[in-house]
Amino acid sequence: MEGPLPSGNSPPQGRAIWDTSIRSKASDPGDVPWRTRLRLNLVSTSPAKDVDVLVVIPAHNEADTVAAAVTAVIAAGHHADVALRLLVVADACTDHTARVARSAGAEVLVIDSNNVGTARAVGFTHVLSEGTPEPGPRHPFWLATTDADSHVPLDWFQKQATYRDLGADVVIGTVCLAPEPGADPLGKAWADDYRAKITAGVHDHIHGANLAFTAAAYSAVGGFGDLAADEDVDLVARLRASRAHIMTVTDMPVMTSRRTAGRVPRGFARTLGAMPA
Repeated sequence: MEGPLPSGNSPPQGRAIWDTSIRSKASDPGDVPWRTRLRLNLVSTSPAKDVDVLVVIPAHNEADTVAAAVTAVIAAGHHADVALRLLVVADACTDHTARVARSAGAEVLVIDSNNVGTARAVGFTHVLSEGTPEPGPRHPFWLATTDADSHVPLDWFQKQATYRDLGADVVIGTVCLAPEPGADPLGKAWADDYRAKITAGVHDHIHGANLAFTAAAYSAVGGFGDLAADEDVDLVARLRASRAHIMTVTDMPVMTSRRTAGRVPRGFARTLGAMPA
C-alpha cells in the first residue's frame, strides 16, 4: 500500500450524476430521503486505478454515527499513507445520513434496497466496474468494509498490509465493544463469550465491520450476496470454498456500537441483546 492520501477531511472533489429515470420533489440533494425518487451520487473523479485501498460502508439511518466512522477510516488512511477511496452507501435512509457522511469526507452513493448485503455489493461494484489496477505480486488492489456505527483502529490499514504481504487474500478481524463507564456486566459477559472462540490468535468470528480482501479474491466468488443478514458469513464461506488464503487475526479490532436494537435482522445488535446482563 503506497501513495499519499490527500490531506484534510474535506469531501473529495467529484461530479454529480443524476439518475434521469427518476425524479424528486426534494430541494437539497445532500438530504434526499429514500421515500423520494431522486438519486444524486457523488462520484470521485479519480479512477479506481489510482487507489490503493477501497473501503465501503453501508449505512441505514446512521446520521448519528456515520461521521465518526468515516473520520476513523480517513485517519487510518493518513496513518498508513495510502491512497484511499471511501464510499458510504446510504441505503433507504430517512434521516441525514448522506449529508453527514459527505460532510465528514466520504463519497456517498444513495440506494433504496434496505438490504445490507446489497448495499455492500453495490458499493464495491460501483467502483470496481471502473476497472482495477494491474496487481503486482505483493500489492493487489485491496478492498475493505466496515460499519457505520463502528470505529476502525488507527493502524487498521497497516495491519492489513502486513497480512497481505504475508500472502493473505482475505483478512478477518475481530470487534470490541465501545467502553462503558463503571460496572459493565453486559460487556464482561460478551467479552468472556467472545474470547472463548479465540485460540492462539485464531478465531471463527466474522464481522462485516472488519473484513478485507483482494479485489481478485472478492470478484472470483461473485462478491457480497443480496442478503438482509449474514452477508458477511456467506461471503467468507464462498471465499473459503474458493481456497483463498484466509487469515483470522486479533490485533486490529474494530470498536463497535453497544446498541441492542440494530438496523438488520440477526445482526450484531441482536447477538449483544441476547447476552445475559
